[in-house]
Order: sequence, then C-alpha cells, then structure tokens
Amino acid sequence: MMEYNKLISKTNDILAWLEVNDAGALEGAIRGIITVAQVEGQTEKQYGNYWGSIRQMCGNLPNSPIRKGTQPSIPAEALACVDSVVTQVQTAFAGITENTDLLLEVVLPFRNTTGKGFESMDELAAYMAGRAKDALVKAHKDGRWDGTLNDGLTGMTPPQPASKKEDSE
Repeated sequence: MMEYNKLISKTNDILAWLEVNDAGALEGAIRGIITVAQVEGQTEKQYGNYWGSIRQMCGNLPNSPIRKGTQPSIPAEALACVDSVVTQVQTAFAGITENTDLLLEVVLPFRNTTGKGFESMDELAAYMAGRAKDALVKAHKDGRWDGTLNDGLTGMTPPQPASKKEDSE
C-alpha cells in the first residue's frame, strides 16, 4: 500500500529521469502507468500496485531510476542528469575500438591497490563512468554544478587545486 503523496513524489522523480535518460521501448509504457497512477482518489492498494508495476518495468532498464538502499543526497532531477552522463561516458569508453591493448596497458585505476590494470574496455568504461558519477555528485554538493544539462553538457566547474603552502623562510 502507498499513500497518494508518496506515489506522486516517486513518480515525478521517474518522470524527471525520463526527461534526460533513454528508456527505449519501455518509456511509453512507464509514462502510461504513471499517468494512470497519478489520478487522485484511488485506494492506497491501487497506488501500491501501480508503483510495483513501475518498479518492475524500471528494473528492466540498464540504468534504472529506482534506487535501492539509502536515498541519494542530491535531488532526483540532478541524479537523473548524473545517470544520463554516466551512461554516455560508459558508452563512449566502451565504444573505443582502436589501440585498446595500449589503453588497457597504460590507463590504470586511480589509487591502484591491486597492482593490476583493466582486463577489458568494458571494465575500463565502467570505471570511468563511476569516476564521472563521483565527480558530478561531489560537484553538486560543493555548489560547482547546478544539477542540469545544457545541450548535453553539465557546465560543471572543475575543483580548485589545493593551495600549496609556500615557504616563508
């Protein structure tokens, strides 16, 4: 069972995610169920059933807007943009087909504690996508990114380098 206000909040988050992410053939179905679900005056059981259907469909997406565990610390609209960028970064790196052996040899994980590099371009792509996600979430928390995309770009301001203490002696 689910209260109407909770359903509205959760489904509006999904709609915001759909604005900047590709759900493929499922987008129409997800939007359709959300439209029916957001009609006021239904029972809490009906709202719960609709939400269950939406969750099931979103679970088929490679980058689902449904979050498990603790709630994210940034707004749903910004998180939707993060997901979009993560997908684009992962696709871009996975799509590299030239000089892959060289890249896998010289591009190493940050703070490499295993002494190993990446075993495949897919592994490198997933790593770089994770780095992009971390950078965007931190930038949003630091006020260096407003959580939106403009013409496919974040407009994120890079972090300022740590100031080095100069010897005064």
